[in-house]
Amino acid sequence: MNAPFTFGTKAETLRNLAGRVRSGVIGECMHFSCEQWRAGPEQVLACIQATFDGRSVAVRSSALSEDAATSSMAGAFLSILNVATSDRNALDTAVGQVVESMTGNPKDQVLVQAMARDIVVSGVVMTYDMVHGAPYFCIDYDDETGRTDAVTSGNGVHKSLYVHRECPAHLIRSDRIAAILRLARELEQICHCAALDIEFGLDSRGEAHLFQVRRIALARNWHPVTERRVHRQLAQAERFIEQASLPRPGILGERTILAVMPDWNPAEIIGTTPRPLAASLYRHLITERVWGRARARMGYRDTGSVELMVTINHHPYIDVRNSFNSFLPAALPDEIGSHLVNAWLRRLEDHPEFHDKIEFEIVPTCLDFCFDTVFQDRYPGLLSPDGMSRYRESLRRLTLDSLVPGPGNTLDQALRDAALLDEALSHQHPEGPDLDWAAHLLDRCKASGTLPFAVAARHAFIAETLLRSAVRRNALTQDRLAQFKRGIHTVTRDLLTDYQAAGTGALAREAFFRRYGHLRPGTYEITSLRYDERDDLFTDMEPSIPPPDAGVFTPTAKETQAIDALLSGTGFTGIDTRTLLEHAAKAIAARERIKFIFTRCLSDALSAIVRWGAAHGLSRDDLSFLDWDAIHASRHRAVMDDMDRHYLDLADQARRSMDAAHAMRLSHILFGGRDIHVATLNRSVPNFIGLGHATGAVARLGANTPSTVQIQGRIVCIENADPGFDWIFTKSPGALVTQYGGANSHMAVRCAELGLPAAIGVGEQIYRRISNAHHVELNCAGKILRPVEAA
Repeated sequence: MNAPFTFGTKAETLRNLAGRVRSGVIGECMHFSCEQWRAGPEQVLACIQATFDGRSVAVRSSALSEDAATSSMAGAFLSILNVATSDRNALDTAVGQVVESMTGNPKDQVLVQAMARDIVVSGVVMTYDMVHGAPYFCIDYDDETGRTDAVTSGNGVHKSLYVHRECPAHLIRSDRIAAILRLARELEQICHCAALDIEFGLDSRGEAHLFQVRRIALARNWHPVTERRVHRQLAQAERFIEQASLPRPGILGERTILAVMPDWNPAEIIGTTPRPLAASLYRHLITERVWGRARARMGYRDTGSVELMVTINHHPYIDVRNSFNSFLPAALPDEIGSHLVNAWLRRLEDHPEFHDKIEFEIVPTCLDFCFDTVFQDRYPGLLSPDGMSRYRESLRRLTLDSLVPGPGNTLDQALRDAALLDEALSHQHPEGPDLDWAAHLLDRCKASGTLPFAVAARHAFIAETLLRSAVRRNALTQDRLAQFKRGIHTVTRDLLTDYQAAGTGALAREAFFRRYGHLRPGTYEITSLRYDERDDLFTDMEPSIPPPDAGVFTPTAKETQAIDALLSGTGFTGIDTRTLLEHAAKAIAARERIKFIFTRCLSDALSAIVRWGAAHGLSRDDLSFLDWDAIHASRHRAVMDDMDRHYLDLADQARRSMDAAHAMRLSHILFGGRDIHVATLNRSVPNFIGLGHATGAVARLGANTPSTVQIQGRIVCIENADPGFDWIFTKSPGALVTQYGGANSHMAVRCAELGLPAAIGVGEQIYRRISNAHHVELNCAGKILRPVEAA
């Protein structure tokens, strides 16, 4: 009978597990103390060489302070892999370096392990969520490099998977994941400990190799009810997703998919777990009705009262079926529309990496110059010849309507509406109670700000799609397209010029703040300070010259002939190259201009809410946890308690609710109930902007990072960057990397205009690796984004 299991040092724990584990292999290993090494290194080296007989080994630390019950010190000391035991000098050097990396305690140990061969998957599994104690097997793994340390070193591109501890076995479709879970569950039983950190590898035969086991030191901090609460919430979330996929009146498609980055991309704008006020304002101004009304105005299908965004435990998702319906031309029969929506949903499930590129990779939202070939390649035989003809013609008419200039053009109407709002904001001052003024501003923002913005944004997407297809048809080069975009004069160039002028005294700072003071990083986030509320905007300002205006882009005769031929061949009668390029420039500039206007209206509304809150003893932080509807309700429903007590209670409830939400792991894409139990973090394909190249140190920024931070020449990393982050362009960054965002997002447009190399929407795993690196290389032409050694 085996003796009771006990944990020891890293080496001792593996020794104690030897012979007990049936679900995996523990490779041959030995260990010795630093005291033994210093007393007789030649004897130790001889023992290693005799034990491993010329094989390669891993030489790893096994300090007494590592892997303890109260602290792990993971990664604090050195490990050296692939050391050839036949090379005595290399072995001597490796052991010496590992010894020197530890604490100096003579009882610290060195662990020598035979290198596992033919490893195709390696990684780490935590048997509980390390931070919250949520009941998930948290698996980070690398199945591309063949290295055994890709995850633990932080240098590999790895994948992440969260499996609920009570997940039914039939939902685990991967044999590899099943093997990892078998090993983890067996180790829990052997060790009589359910909170384990396990380093593993899988070989090509599917056999698991155990490299290390330790207790999760943070387990002592976990709340005891977290496991029960997450289990209960998962059941509710599963029912919600099933309900979301039921048939909807007036909505085509057999089911839905929920995702964080398609269409209006809440992950980019408000984050993946926004506070209640930001989420409710985003719904109020965009995803409740505005998104659908704007598209119906342009000739797309009217989706009625359905909402675009849903939330699951404070996690916002786009209802992709609703989104796809809104991209159908209004004149298209339901039968054809149903075939299209279902096919688009299937393609997204087959290619989840396209979840932030649906307009370019999934859904044809206009008739571009590559439509006929691309549609047949992606959806062969989907529509009958008659159905295909009707679909193509409806797209042609919709696209042509957007391109034809004139007073009836919806883009021109959007610009007129936004100009009226801009004029009103320039002259009006707060009137009446602060909450009434906030409500008034938000109503104006919705009617004359976000609605025109949604129209302009759709025009910009159409223009971008047409220009990209012109490049694919060789009518333009990618470099010439980038040159065209640099010639578009947007509000960003004005901001950079005025910032320099205000910094040098050529422009009064009061005038600068009158125009740009409303900007705040985190457009919907009330805790984020406006430019005119910061005292650091001009501190330590570096003198620099704004990027020169690229001038008016003039197509060559060859380009004009080629684009004219594409326009004529696609059926866009009356549209020539000049008209197309003028419309594209106008649409791209209009989107940024209208966004600038409506964010002022929203920012002023947030300031009014701050004043209202201060009058009732509520801080910005308190307010951020209040839903707008709950705040707004006090205008028409009497609060039957002290105002501060009433709203502080609601804020505290929301804080507790959000604490619980952070413990719940949800996939970025939810195809059905399985994804509630098995959550994958899909890796995004970065959107590389331009053809530039940059290498430099990393600067990671947040919403309230002071503008005095040094970013000149650096690779700036921001999770979700919106117009409030435009101040970074005044500091001459070397490049920009964002976790969220699409090819047509605000920051993509800014970087294209300024010729700044950028990788937009790189996804959670890549962003984490890049933002934690010291130096990074970004090569947009080569589509390369990677950490590099500092020069």
